[in-house]
Amino acid sequence: MLVGSTEDYVVKVKNLKVHFSKGNPLFGKKYITKALDGVTLTIRKREIMGVVGESGSGKTTLGRVTIGLQKPTEGEVYIKADNEEINVVKAKLKVISKYVQMIYQDPYSSIDPIMRVYDVLAMPLKYRKERDIEKKIEEAMNLVELPLELLENRVYQLSGGQRQRLSIARAIIVDPKYVVADEPTTMLDASLKGEILKIIKDARERKGISFMLITHELPIAKIISDRLTVLYLGKVVEMGRSSDVIRKPLHPYTQSLIEAYPKIDPSLRDKPKEIKIKVDIIRPEKGCVFYPRCPFAMPKCKEEEPQLKEVEQEHYVACWLY
Repeated sequence: MLVGSTEDYVVKVKNLKVHFSKGNPLFGKKYITKALDGVTLTIRKREIMGVVGESGSGKTTLGRVTIGLQKPTEGEVYIKADNEEINVVKAKLKVISKYVQMIYQDPYSSIDPIMRVYDVLAMPLKYRKERDIEKKIEEAMNLVELPLELLENRVYQLSGGQRQRLSIARAIIVDPKYVVADEPTTMLDASLKGEILKIIKDARERKGISFMLITHELPIAKIISDRLTVLYLGKVVEMGRSSDVIRKPLHPYTQSLIEAYPKIDPSLRDKPKEIKIKVDIIRPEKGCVFYPRCPFAMPKCKEEEPQLKEVEQEHYVACWLY
């Protein structure tokens, strides 16, 4: 079953699994790390899908698989573009790259610091033999609010915020259908985060791009995302409209993420925490993946794995409490 409406989708993911093996079976036990374990979701046209969770939950792996940079162990991924459905798992990267792009977390390592700003933007256009290169570069610079005077500068001459704007411009200049933004504000100070989020929203509105926004900052996910997907150890534990998930979190893990975030309202700072989970992360061999840390765990949780269930309209949760 696909979670969420499949109408007007851009990305469709079915039962996605990515397992990494460690160790040599000839000399001892072979360990399997389940980065993703049965993820199913859709991303609609012009939608920003936020993906949140702790480090190691599988967020970046999910993003990489959806644009063809990581091959899954099992499952299917489709990109819908120009009324054509492309199988990302089987298609060549050259075909997929016409429709997808990625904004990386670190703008210092993702762009060659010696290149001119002009060349950073012109290179993907020349590779695709695009016309009106000058016009497209000017439009991209204006969208990310970078002055045209910087085109002749070297990348190393730009500030961190300017580099991230350039990274966004490079991703959207080829008019992709879908962009994965992997922690695009993590390297920036608070004053620049809002500006970067505004640029991503503007890119969605002006160019009709769908985004997967990977972040561990829930306030950012709440502000910019249309829907939220909460990952825990490679499993989707909750999914729904951002306002619903933040206002009324259903899964104990989602509740703990929200509870752990600093409160701005002074009246809430002294309020005792309603949920406390164990710090040690243990992946059980069976049952609910979260039960070793869950304060509400029941015997059933240890034996049977809960499936995503629609509790409210477009609000899904994988928990035996529901």
